[in-house]
Amino acid sequence: MVNTDVASEIEAIKSIIGKYFPIYDVRVTHDSLSIFITPDPHTLDQNFESLRRELGTKGYIPFLNYYGGEYIIAIARKPEIKRRGTWINQILLVITFLSTTFAGAYLWASYKNVTSVLTIDNFIWGAVFFAIPLMTMLGMHELCHYLASRKHGVEASLPFFIPSVPPLGTFGAFISMREPMPDRKALVDIGVAGPIGGLIVAIPLVLLGLYLTAHGDVQSGEVGTGGAIAIVVQPLYQFFMLFVPVPEGVALHPTAFAAWVGLLVTAINLLPAGQLDGGHIARGLLGEKSRYLSYATIVVLFIMSFFYIGWLFFAILIFLLGLRHPAPLNDISKVDNKRKAIGVVALVILLLTFVPIPVIEIPLDHSYEITLIEPQSTSVNVTPGQIVVFSMIVNNTGNTYLHLNFIVTQLPQNWSAIIYLSNQSGENATNALEFDIPYKKSANVTMEITVPDSASKGVRTIVLNTSSQTKSLSINFEIMVNE
Repeated sequence: MVNTDVASEIEAIKSIIGKYFPIYDVRVTHDSLSIFITPDPHTLDQNFESLRRELGTKGYIPFLNYYGGEYIIAIARKPEIKRRGTWINQILLVITFLSTTFAGAYLWASYKNVTSVLTIDNFIWGAVFFAIPLMTMLGMHELCHYLASRKHGVEASLPFFIPSVPPLGTFGAFISMREPMPDRKALVDIGVAGPIGGLIVAIPLVLLGLYLTAHGDVQSGEVGTGGAIAIVVQPLYQFFMLFVPVPEGVALHPTAFAAWVGLLVTAINLLPAGQLDGGHIARGLLGEKSRYLSYATIVVLFIMSFFYIGWLFFAILIFLLGLRHPAPLNDISKVDNKRKAIGVVALVILLLTFVPIPVIEIPLDHSYEITLIEPQSTSVNVTPGQIVVFSMIVNNTGNTYLHLNFIVTQLPQNWSAIIYLSNQSGENATNALEFDIPYKKSANVTMEITVPDSASKGVRTIVLNTSSQTKSLSINFEIMVNE
């Protein structure tokens, strides 16, 4: 340690340490100071925490180690922290609010099925129903980390929000830890504080979002011409849907989507890897062995990326940030039963908020069904000169609008057929019909087959060929001509 009066500095440090632990040896090198102590195991945690706080005010950081049956306190100088005030936090807060408001406007316009996004109403409701709920969850998550850090005497910054583009408008938020973690208990407490804080806000937002979805006035759950992206709700989300059921096939209200994002962020943060919240908790509970859990998490994420590519991004990010969690200053003391219970709670929260495939692609489905109304059979008996009328209903069973083509084929010589929508006239109808059916709607179709007077006795098969954008269907009508 370089100082104008090294001896006096060492004596000052020894004096402080001596108030908490008996000292039996001191070793000094050109870049380190090691104090050998004989601690009382019953008061080790409390005394070291008091020592850490006192040395911190003097500009030092103590590291408690145990090697070869000896307890050693290594002393390092506290790095100088350049404080820039909170103006960066404030600017990022404003920018992220604007970006999430824009994302909210986009979601609100999509929810209300309107084409124009850039309207005052969309931005107002996008802020109210999406930006504010989402930022409240993220802010509470980081604020709880901040408060837990302050409780354990660890200096931390205020939250930094990260803006992004729609559909989320943000990559989340984080706080900067300006000091090492003091011990394994603090790792657990600080790690779990954020997810619990975010969850406390997310749960009422889930209920509110489901209520707004169930009682909303959405146009439909129709899939657009380019297909759609659907979210897979978490087990906890599904549980609350039991109390606030949502009609099938409708779009989620932006607040419900914001709550879903909050639960997803909670699950990602609780992954037991690196320096994620789950990594803090795992390091606190398992010590150095937590690195194996971190490695396993990365492997699982890479495997799951074959089913959802987003996990590859998180796996690479965690890998780049470091798989091994730094040790706390006191890595010797074990965690108590209270922290073990907190670890179980964190695991339960992870299981309730995690989904292997959070987003799925919904392809266009142009399916339809045809049901005969009158007669109810495709086989009929007729006499020459008779007109046979078939009435049928066509249901759009797909997930978007339906464009259909009907054509009557295989007509016997001198027979004729026309097909038209039942609410229209058959005056100018032909044997071909082209029409659209909106999402979840139906159409009534009438087909008339004229049997000529010259028709001979026997069975004739007439085919109605139908086709949509992706589906074809043929119906055979058997006409038995009697004398």
